[in-house]
Amino acid sequence: MAKLGRMEINKVISYIGVDGGYLGDFSYRTHEEFYPNFCDLDIDPNEYNGTTRLRFIAILTEANASNQAKIVKGILEKYPLSYFEEQIENDYRNFTDKDYTDKEKLHDTLIQYVTRLKGEVMEHSDLKHDIEFVKEVLEQANTLISNHSYGSAVDRTHTAIHAYLTDLCKEAGIIFDSKTVKIQDMWQQMKIDHPSFQINMKNHQKPINQTVNAISKILENMNHIRNNHGFSHPNEEIIDEQEAIFIINLSRVLLLYIDGKTQN
Repeated sequence: MAKLGRMEINKVISYIGVDGGYLGDFSYRTHEEFYPNFCDLDIDPNEYNGTTRLRFIAILTEANASNQAKIVKGILEKYPLSYFEEQIENDYRNFTDKDYTDKEKLHDTLIQYVTRLKGEVMEHSDLKHDIEFVKEVLEQANTLISNHSYGSAVDRTHTAIHAYLTDLCKEAGIIFDSKTVKIQDMWQQMKIDHPSFQINMKNHQKPINQTVNAISKILENMNHIRNNHGFSHPNEEIIDEQEAIFIINLSRVLLLYIDGKTQN
């Protein structure tokens, strides 16, 4: 699972806030207590130099993905949105409603970081078919997940599968009458004509064949979701985040399955 990078760590810092070079209301003592009390981690900030902000950045940067998830989750527990609501009520350093709105957006972003770091969204490991466009689109999907929402990445993951199938069909000499072939129709033809998908008629293979046959309907539904509940068009009803995670994971499972079947 990909770790948080510099830009993402900066968003965590922005959520907490910095005062005079120091991180939020952390003192050196409370920063030291934060890791065991909120993250269940045995980390000693005194082993690092600098202010609480610099120490926090160094610790979060060095942590693996699992520990990064614990630290960000700990920040969300220590600094819930109610913490910033109180700053408005107390007129803390002219903290405004707009500032609070910014915190709300960052709060949602940090929740997405935790989900990603905990592995709730599958990574697209290195595909055996090295298709540059597909890799670029999948990276765009990761960027959208990190910076916006899972729903915003549904279109990109759909595009990745469509482009991948298009390339494999060209490679196998599978030709279509229309230039605008629906993704489910492309898969249906590929399943018939591509040598890697020859049907195994052995009895134990029947339920597997039935499952593979269901991929066409899955792709058709994904196409409908992308067109009518994603951000590829000005749709009124956008897919919920948990369902978007499901669709993204499902698309990556299909991509890895097809890639594995056609590696030879």
